[in-house]
Formats: sequence, structure tokens, C-alpha cells
Amino acid sequence: MYRLVAISLSLLGAVACSTPAVSPLAAGPISPAAGQRVVVDHAFLIVDSSASVEQDFNTEKAMVQSFVGAMPEGTYQSGAVAFGGYKREGQPLESFDRSKLRTTADDLTHLSEGTPIDRVLGEVGTDLSGKSGRAAVVIFSDGEPTDPVGRPLDQQKVLDAAKALASGYNGEVCFHTVQVGDKADGAAFLSQLANTPPCGSSRSIGTLENVAALQNFERDVFLGAGTRSVAAAPGDEDQDGVLDADDRCPGTPRGAKVDARGCWHIPNLTFAFDSAEIRKQFQPELDSLAGVLKNNPGVAI
Repeated sequence: MYRLVAISLSLLGAVACSTPAVSPLAAGPISPAAGQRVVVDHAFLIVDSSASVEQDFNTEKAMVQSFVGAMPEGTYQSGAVAFGGYKREGQPLESFDRSKLRTTADDLTHLSEGTPIDRVLGEVGTDLSGKSGRAAVVIFSDGEPTDPVGRPLDQQKVLDAAKALASGYNGEVCFHTVQVGDKADGAAFLSQLANTPPCGSSRSIGTLENVAALQNFERDVFLGAGTRSVAAAPGDEDQDGVLDADDRCPGTPRGAKVDARGCWHIPNLTFAFDSAEIRKQFQPELDSLAGVLKNNPGVAI
């Protein structure tokens, strides 16, 4: 009887510790709208696979798989790295190949250990150093940096590493962060990271729960919406990625996210139930809006 009880308890423990599988979104590649083009020359995906994201890792992995599936076709280069402590897995920067990048996403494993985002940014910076054009660095993380063994890390070290990465690239680097989990401190830090420099974006993984939301995010990353060109494209006076001939909202403020028409797009923000406070998951959108106002002091709303 004792052995049967012990086996039963072991099985219950295994069930309790397992995490359910999560299926990626069935999102196809985005395509530029009229007057748009893929403006990214280099795209790098950074995936936090440390101990602190263990409970949300399957959701994170599914989102990375979804993101790869919706990346646009183009002649840009792409790379990916998943990290946990001193461990790394991924793909070096090379010509975009969806099949190879999808295999990398499918093979992601939970590496555990610490969350040394500063070190990973330094490593990605080495890969991008000396290259030119426009780079997008997409970071999936809970926003809680540590050293490789899990000891708390000064967030400024991560921000400094991001600045160093950007300064080593001959052009514009934009950081786009996706928060895994829902800790307010993590969201605030990732929003700050996305504004280093202020051409990126930040959001929670919960806001990308459907194909339309994911594809809109990727349009922001790859098609120029919400970013500023290194040099103004011919016929794109406000540098929002939509040519003047098709731009129905000329004079868009610098850094504002625009839709296919070239108009500043602010998503719906909702209040918490029976409260005057905006829901926490929309804080990155508020921070992004504040960043646009900060960068354009003459703009009035």
C-alpha cells in the first residue's frame, strides 16, 4: 500500500509541475501596403529563456514562433538568440530564411539560470557592429534583469549596453520589447529600454493574442511605422514610412505609430473595472504616447 501511495503522489507532482503546451498563432507573412516597403536591414530576436520566465515559457515560445511566421519577405538579414545564465542557443545573423528561423523557434528550450540581458545585448552588438542601415532588435522578456547566476542587476547596465549597441551600428537601431508575464516593474523597465533610443515600442504579450494584433506589431517593426528614417526617403516628408502621395495625414509627429494611411494610430485603452486607472497592460502604450509628446514639444492634443 505504501508503494502505491508513493507512486500516486509522484504522478500528481508531475502533473502539477507540468506546463500546458501553447499553439502559435496561424499568422502569415505581412506585406507592405501601397507606398510602404520593408525598411529594416537587420532584425535580431532576443528570447529570455531564464529561470524567471519558466511559468510563461511555453506562451513566450509560441509567440516567437508566431512572430517568425508573420515576418515579411525581404532581403534583410535576421538572427536570433535565446539565453539563460551563460547558456545560449539560436541562429547567427544571416540572410533572412524563414524556414531556418522557424526551426530555431521550434527548437527553443527553457535554459533556466539568470537573466543577463546586458551581456546578450553586448553579444548582439558585436554581431551588428560596423553594419549600416536600420536595425530592429525585438526582445521577449519579463523585464527583470539579473547577472548570469540570478543576482539582481542594476538596470542602468542594461540601458548602457543598449546604448553601446546602438552607437556601434552605422544607422538607426530600434528596440521593440514584448513583456512576458505581468509584473508592473518589468513593464516599466522594458518601456524604458524601448526608448533607448526613442524609436522603438513596448507591449505586453497579452496584447498580441490574435493575428491582427501580431501583424500590426510587425508592421511597426518592419514597415517603418512608428520609426524615423536614417535619411528621409524621397517623397516621405514626415518620415513615417508612408510616401507623401499616399499619406493622408502629412506632418505626423516624430516617433508616432502610424497605420497604412500614414495617420497616427493610438489603440483603444480601457480602464480597470470600477476604476479611474488605465489597465496595467496598457502602460507601455501610455509610455509610448508620452515619448511622442516629449520628442515633439510643439504638438498639442
